[in-house]
Amino acid sequence: MANAIFISADVINHSMLSTGDAIAAFTGWKPKRRETVFRYDKADIHITAANGAIYLMSGAETTQAKIPFTPIPAAEIGALVRSLKGAA
Repeated sequence: MANAIFISADVINHSMLSTGDAIAAFTGWKPKRRETVFRYDKADIHITAANGAIYLMSGAETTQAKIPFTPIPAAEIGALVRSLKGAA
């Protein structure tokens, strides 16, 4: 389990409601050889993991040298996703 989730500004502004489903799809992903980035096709979200954290960014941001991320503790995003599902 990831300790923290880092979300880019593009994902926060354009795809935040899809982050829970994207992370769920990422956890079931079986990467092919030399694949390090998961692409969630239902929204513009690309995901990678490193050092116990998950990083979500847009496709356009994957080409940037530096991406500013907002850290969110994993437990908080879980609570957020559960509350959003209840609002639907």
